[in-house]
Amino acid sequence: MKNKHTIEQCKRYASGLHRLQKLCTSINKENLKDALPMITKGIARLINAETVAACIIEGDKLELLSTYGKQAKAISIQNINIKNSACSWILKNKKPILIDNPLRNKRILKGITDNIRTDSFIGVPLFSENGVLGVIFAFNKKNRDLFTKQDVDFLNIFSTVVSPLIENIRLNERKNQIQKELSALQSIIDTSFTNKDIETLLYSLTQKVVKAMAVDSGEIYLLGDDGSITFRTSYNMPEEVLEQYEERMQKEIIKEVLKRDGPFISYAKDKPILTSEHIRSYHVMSILAVPLRVKKKVMGVLHIDSLSLHTFSPYEINLLEILAERIALAIENVQLFAALNEEVDVSATLLQTAELISNHTSVNQLLKRIGGIMPWLINCDFCCTHLWSERDCAFISAETSLTDDSLIAYFKRLIIKPDIDIIADKIFDTRGSIIIEDAPDSGFLPKEFTDTFNIKSLLIAPFVSKGSVMGFMNIAFAQAAHTFTTKETAISKGIANQVAVALENIKLNEEIKESEERYRTLVESATDAITCIDLDEVVISWNSAAEKMYGYSKEEVMNKKISIIPEDKGAELPMFFESVIKGNTISNFETKRKHKDGRLIDVSLTISPVKDEAGEIIGFSGISRDITEKKQLEEKRVQLEKESAVIELAGAAAHEINQPLTSIIARADLLMMNIEKDDPVYRAVKVMFDDAKRIALLVRQIGKITKYKTKSYIGKDKIIDIEGAAQDDSK
Repeated sequence: MKNKHTIEQCKRYASGLHRLQKLCTSINKENLKDALPMITKGIARLINAETVAACIIEGDKLELLSTYGKQAKAISIQNINIKNSACSWILKNKKPILIDNPLRNKRILKGITDNIRTDSFIGVPLFSENGVLGVIFAFNKKNRDLFTKQDVDFLNIFSTVVSPLIENIRLNERKNQIQKELSALQSIIDTSFTNKDIETLLYSLTQKVVKAMAVDSGEIYLLGDDGSITFRTSYNMPEEVLEQYEERMQKEIIKEVLKRDGPFISYAKDKPILTSEHIRSYHVMSILAVPLRVKKKVMGVLHIDSLSLHTFSPYEINLLEILAERIALAIENVQLFAALNEEVDVSATLLQTAELISNHTSVNQLLKRIGGIMPWLINCDFCCTHLWSERDCAFISAETSLTDDSLIAYFKRLIIKPDIDIIADKIFDTRGSIIIEDAPDSGFLPKEFTDTFNIKSLLIAPFVSKGSVMGFMNIAFAQAAHTFTTKETAISKGIANQVAVALENIKLNEEIKESEERYRTLVESATDAITCIDLDEVVISWNSAAEKMYGYSKEEVMNKKISIIPEDKGAELPMFFESVIKGNTISNFETKRKHKDGRLIDVSLTISPVKDEAGEIIGFSGISRDITEKKQLEEKRVQLEKESAVIELAGAAAHEINQPLTSIIARADLLMMNIEKDDPVYRAVKVMFDDAKRIALLVRQIGKITKYKTKSYIGKDKIIDIEGAAQDDSK
């Protein structure tokens, strides 16, 4: 009987291991929110548990991510947390715990049993290389038996196998998050630096860095060749601190950054490097500074401060270094554009914002985007938008770039009515921009409003479409009073007009099912080429912009197959269709298309499906934008960089060759003075002397090159025209 009992136990153990193996192999998810429910459900079945909970440790707290079973709803973060006795015991001892008599283990189960029935209990840690990454809890057997050591063994084995899987999932989640943050930061820089002068650009980037890194303030310092500060911008730094701060930056922090040629970190708890009285009153607890470097040259320092005791992680340091690299490149590009006198004007800015605005199909998304981009373009502290409500006969708050919860709550309650609020009457009277540079004393705004938001200066731009006021946006400065420039006013007015058009278009899109004619009018009035084809690639729509861009009239292409795709791009269309059918979006895809006359056009494409009333795809719509001029400007910039590099190389080479060449000429001349002219050696030295003189002439010509000029060589090759470039310079 004993042997039979042992065999039965082995069979059950083997069966449990088999189920355990299947459970482990089934956990193949990309995130913990999907993986943990499978774990809890699988464990409940594995050991026949009534209720199972799985928790993951994040920092110094235990985050409950998944529960399964009869008492799942009763389990919460309040009764399972890192401070209760069971969790503390597991984290301290780093081993499983089995409790089959709760009455004798009240101390360990304290807090858990308040609203959970616990007759039998197992707690098993999940280990990682850095310690315990989580805990698995099991409560009660379904058959009212008690958990056994075999159940603990199964969970312990499962923990050993599944812990690396959970750790990999968590690492991948963090990696994806980092990638998203980098992408967002890169996007911020890419869409900012081409529209900003150096001062506005750096302030905007400093503001974004502070918010992205979740610190209290930040500064960017540009340096001269001698390491002295030539320009400074800061965000969220008290004015009384700045001068003292700049002095300390120059003497200590910048010195440390240049000495290390890399990041510099200082914590108040270790050795406070900032000893100024003002800075001590500002209570800086942690500082991180990294160099702004281009081509191994440090052009400045990016610096952030935390008023709380924040330990910068390797990820944060690396992120700031990458951001510093992008900022340095942005600075270099802005300086290049300034040198070429190619400042971006208001129309170019509005062209870029029009592309951003036109992609939105809902009012909330549109206004949220406006609230987000206005602080970049105008460099204001925040932007709020309001919409006119016919039902309430008032302006109702919409979207805002504010981040403070209390301010957002106050903003959401705002209702601005004509005949009650002076500013509403002013908007309807002027239907144009309203500038209030001294908001507290202007009399236009209620004192409670200006005090709550700390508004110093305000620009109000109404959304006016077809003579009707649809809403308005507030562009506010809260740090200090601001004098609005003509460019800022023009950008605000232009974007407000774009928003008004976008709001009107959204309204039209909502009515598109009721009026096909309205849809065709909208398509025909678009400035981008809009075309539609059915599933057989037959043209079913061709707007005026498409006629202008591709040279084919609507009569030539309607209900026909017409190819505007170059032969080497033939694989694009099937690829687009396959991707769109799967639910993906093709947006701003840059490629080439063919004009009727055969020339190629650089275009940016957006492809979307055309569906019938039943939601079935019946064709595809394409929006094309001619970006030929943009491509040409980019090629010109690359050519200018190439020419500059060649000229710098020529000057350096001339300088390096000239010194040894001068020595050769002098020594050859000295030798000729001491040798008879009929001596064969004299003639040889004379040949050397003459050749060296010719080389010296060539070196002088190289040193005079200030323009890039070429001439034909063998075949179709070209070489630098040294003599021609030097002659051009002499003119």
